[in-house]
Amino acid sequence: MDWKYNEIRGAYSIEALYLGRKREISSHDSDPIAIIPDVVISEEHDDEVTITRHPVDTGAPIADHAYKNPAILSVRFAWSDSSSLLNTLASGSTLRGISGTNEVYKTLLELMNRRALLTVSTGKRLYSSMVITKLSTTSTAETETALICDITFEEVILVSTRTTTLDAVNAQYKKRISATAGGGQRQAEWADEIEVARQLGGSR
Repeated sequence: MDWKYNEIRGAYSIEALYLGRKREISSHDSDPIAIIPDVVISEEHDDEVTITRHPVDTGAPIADHAYKNPAILSVRFAWSDSSSLLNTLASGSTLRGISGTNEVYKTLLELMNRRALLTVSTGKRLYSSMVITKLSTTSTAETETALICDITFEEVILVSTRTTTLDAVNAQYKKRISATAGGGQRQAEWADEIEVARQLGGSR
């Protein structure tokens, strides 16, 4: 099995060296973690736009808004304990300080468990804000010295917030609204009936 991985790994290394298609998973920490796969088996990019629909009495539902869903990236990456020198030279360092498939798997689990923000570079595009949502691997007798991981990343859409100060008019309005709070339950009164009863009582 190792000769197959070495063959694929060599082809990937040449591609990364000459075409600049380097794959990498890196964290946004102050001391970032970077993981470079030995073998890229597959990459699946999933983008979707949702159109909101509202039913009406007659005719087709009204579609008046559309929004983009978070991007989803599904990859199958592989690592081997017998990494080739060519891949190391092409990528600078296979794992950048992370050695062995057990440590790679442990690091991926740790990144997923703490929901770390990640930058993921693929052969097609660069994702700047991703979180690992699923991580799975299977070991067999033929792949005991290798790590083959199916990893699902989902985009995290970040927004910025800001604070503001109420002006004097809004502050007075808020004070008047607050003064009526906590009034308890009140029974509704019918003004016309009360007025009629008052007039009848006065005429007696």
